[in-house]
Amino acid sequence: MEHDMYDGRADQPERSVFVSDGDGPMPKNLSAREKPIPSPAESSAVHVPSNPTLAKMARLTRDVAYKTGADHLVMDIIAPQSFGEDDKRRYPAVVFVQGSAWTTPDRDTEIAQLSQLAREGVVVTTVNHRDASRNPKYVFPAYLEDAKSAVRFLRTNADEWQIDADRIGIWGTSSGGNTALLIGLTADDPRYEDGTNSGVSDAVDYVVACFPPTDLIEAVEAFGHEDNEFRLYYTGPLAAVLGATPQTGITDEVRQRAADMSPYLQVNPGRRYPPMLLLHGTGDRVVPYQQSVKMCDRLVENGNDARLVLVDGADHEHDFWSQRVLDIISDFIAEHSNTPK
Repeated sequence: MEHDMYDGRADQPERSVFVSDGDGPMPKNLSAREKPIPSPAESSAVHVPSNPTLAKMARLTRDVAYKTGADHLVMDIIAPQSFGEDDKRRYPAVVFVQGSAWTTPDRDTEIAQLSQLAREGVVVTTVNHRDASRNPKYVFPAYLEDAKSAVRFLRTNADEWQIDADRIGIWGTSSGGNTALLIGLTADDPRYEDGTNSGVSDAVDYVVACFPPTDLIEAVEAFGHEDNEFRLYYTGPLAAVLGATPQTGITDEVRQRAADMSPYLQVNPGRRYPPMLLLHGTGDRVVPYQQSVKMCDRLVENGNDARLVLVDGADHEHDFWSQRVLDIISDFIAEHSNTPK
């Protein structure tokens, strides 16, 4: 006798369990009354709705080149997850510059914290920039030119990354906070044009600066004062970005760079700047918290929207961070970026 490959079982109907009233024979057609009995696991299962728009999900894209012809200038982009080609949503964006004493930023440092913003509907990019401690020709304004180029890159490529080009902000820590403030204060300044994405604005809608150096002239004037942690010293990264060496000494050119690098000295009376949030630990032993106090005072005195948050007893980085601090920053970003223009 021939058998098919399933031993004749392929044509057998799937078994079902039927429920009867208990009286009389079972009806011939019970399709409308079939009630499969679920397993114990299915009976107790928790049901969760699907997430077709992938809300609260984020994706990370590494090493996106934002400036060609330079030293591996890239950004990592953390973005709300897209559900496909039909996803027409557009999100606000923030450029993040990790503090590095103006050397090469470690883009991984705050990835976990930045992801919180991305899950709430903000495209976050963390960028690197040129490093004068590796190449002496990269003195100021190289790092500022690079960060401005990153802003223009996002604006130029907004559609690719689902960004609303009219809602872009800047956030930085330490030297990155210095960078963020300078970007907010020098929007579209021709002194810092580098030819990348020419004609595209590098203006931002808001600035967040955590424990930023704001007056570098103080550091220059503290040169030689061994008891001052904020001082300029020749073997340090500040000297590298200012172009100060034992051979050159503290020249007029060095002092001019220090002034141009100082957000405090870039506030012009009568000019309006984007809203700025400054945060600083009162126990900071690297950048005195008075650097943020004087910066905020200067902005407010000139009629600008500036706010100061002091983290009691906190040092530079480390114990400065908490969920409360992150919530304050997130709320400020939402306040100034979540309403389309």
